[in-house]
Amino acid sequence: MKNSKILFFLILITTILFLGACGGNSSATGVSGKEGASYDFKISYVTQTGHNWHAFAEKFRDELDTRSDGRMKLELFPAAQLGPEADMVQQLSTGSLDFALLTVPYLSTRFPEFDAWNMPFLFEDLEAGIIASETEPAQEMLGLLKEQGLKGVGYLHTGTHSLLLKGDPVKTLEDVKGKKLRFTGGASILDFWEDIGSSPIAMGLPEVYNALQTGVIEGVSVDTNALLSEKYHEISESYALTKHMVFGGVVTASLTNYDNMPEGDRKIIDEAMDASIEWGNEQLLINDVEDLNEVAELVNVVELDNRDEFVEQAKLVHEEYSGKNELIKEFIEAVKEQQ
Repeated sequence: MKNSKILFFLILITTILFLGACGGNSSATGVSGKEGASYDFKISYVTQTGHNWHAFAEKFRDELDTRSDGRMKLELFPAAQLGPEADMVQQLSTGSLDFALLTVPYLSTRFPEFDAWNMPFLFEDLEAGIIASETEPAQEMLGLLKEQGLKGVGYLHTGTHSLLLKGDPVKTLEDVKGKKLRFTGGASILDFWEDIGSSPIAMGLPEVYNALQTGVIEGVSVDTNALLSEKYHEISESYALTKHMVFGGVVTASLTNYDNMPEGDRKIIDEAMDASIEWGNEQLLINDVEDLNEVAELVNVVELDNRDEFVEQAKLVHEEYSGKNELIKEFIEAVKEQQ
């Protein structure tokens, strides 16, 4: 009888310990509410290690380590190692992922307001896109992410998108007609290119190289940094400087994990994030010029014959989407006021 009681209590204790070990989904090891805890964070993004986003992640890792006196570690998962963006959002919402860089075109499939960033020919240049990140409508968009368990921290852009082609370059509206062109997504940008006669195809970054190589697509909307890091120049001939959009990205955090941390640790994360985002966008402006010079040595870089004809066509899309969504309208107006 005595042995039976001992066995019962051993089984009970083992069960309790097992359930306690399995109960948490968070990837961070810090104990909720405990000051001075240690953390092993994870950050995920779709781009390769040669991309600006990876450099940001490395900077963020270093900032966390320094500001926390080594208590906060960050493991990097580039090239969609943890799955596509849909998986990242799910992981963030459950707390199994701590941070992610998400593209604005993908977010616009969940929150139509983010389609404001996809408006064709809205920004005069990359710097205008970075400045637009601080506008009230842009900040309001970040707040929407709470609905799905995400904390929108800030914007980290990738560059200005232009058209990379396998064959002859695009110089006029007529040149794009019938061409199969890849875009990350975003209803407004797809509508624009379809309206002017091309065949736009929404496609994730990991699929593009093979699609371009095999002829599934004839061209791709891409910034110079991704063009180089994804090695698209190996299978392309020309790069037309349409500069039709500033490609946006959002730095996000798991709201569950963030809210469960002590205030002091949240402050460390906030300050590390702010410093890294500022650094990342400053580096982007520098790299944008350097990368274009490198691209010019690899493919034929051309200017549009008449960019104004594209801009005038784009205004129709701006008007259409302004009528659909008030926040999109406010964002477009804010951007035009600052330029």
